[in-house]
Amino acid sequence: MLALFLDNVIEDRREARIFNELLSHTADEMKSNLSIVDEWLPYHRSVIDEIDRYIASDELRRSLLTTDGIDYGLFMKRGLIQDFYSNSSWQLAQQSEITSRIEFDVTYSISKAYLSQQNVNLTLKRFSDFVFERQTHDPDQLVNSLRILRNLLQELSGQQSVMQHNYREALNAVDRMNEGRN
Repeated sequence: MLALFLDNVIEDRREARIFNELLSHTADEMKSNLSIVDEWLPYHRSVIDEIDRYIASDELRRSLLTTDGIDYGLFMKRGLIQDFYSNSSWQLAQQSEITSRIEFDVTYSISKAYLSQQNVNLTLKRFSDFVFERQTHDPDQLVNSLRILRNLLQELSGQQSVMQHNYREALNAVDRMNEGRN
């Protein structure tokens, strides 16, 4: 009987350690993702303003034209994004039965944050795909291409704002849960 009790205590401690590690790694991953969006969102908003300037100015639009096509790098000096959002820790946590020990509202907040990240990633892909389409580099379609790029960046910026909010909410929910456990 004592051996069974000790086995249960050891198993509970092992599960608690794994739970704490998964939650800690997921919180660290969310903090990393939040720092990425905190860095790139203001940049994307500034690119929207630059695109508006190019749309409004024949001279600026002409400066985009090169013998190789259109140089969108003139107003996107840092590219679209150089960092990638991660979801590995949360995926691993979801595959574990340990996540059933996370309070519902915390799980909901974390899931909502990662769902908003998926939306951002889809828009990043749409933007990237559009930039590499042949008609995007047709000088006769430059104004239309600029408008579409601006619209995609506006959509991206809006989604990043939602993601930023959702990550902050999820991190606050994890903190509240941890405070309640201590």
